[in-house]
Amino acid sequence: MIEERGLPTFSATYMWQLRTGRADNPTKKHMDALAAFFGVPQDYWSNRATASTVNNMITRLNGFKESGTSPDQLHRQLEAFTKLMGQGVTPEVINEQLETLARLKEAGVTSATLKRLQDARVTGIAMRAVGLSDEGLTAAAAMIDQVRRLEGLPSEPDT
Repeated sequence: MIEERGLPTFSATYMWQLRTGRADNPTKKHMDALAAFFGVPQDYWSNRATASTVNNMITRLNGFKESGTSPDQLHRQLEAFTKLMGQGVTPEVINEQLETLARLKEAGVTSATLKRLQDARVTGIAMRAVGLSDEGLTAAAAMIDQVRRLEGLPSEPDT
């Protein structure tokens, strides 16, 4: 799998030796290849603070498995966080993003809903509702429900 990604390769035997402690001095090239493969920063293997931060991220990301997030999606997210760290984004900022995702998940917001909210038109409509009175919000909701009925959609979208 490492070779498929175009990374520096080594034998399965050498990997087994590393995993079992029979080999304990991998080259920087091999360490960097493993870091790239797993989507972690290059100093993951040598910097305890980085390893601790990334391990916390992995633990938090694994919490999203139960909501149907695939291992591939989680791996891509870890790679994205690693890239952000490489660009100078602090672990605290990334952890806050993970906290926000966890709160959204607890509130029942799905990834499909988040994708819909990325549509600037949907977000624009929601943002224009900010500041409306209770009566104004009720009227806006009624208008949106009417448009949904006209388009043959249920009054409440799937979340």
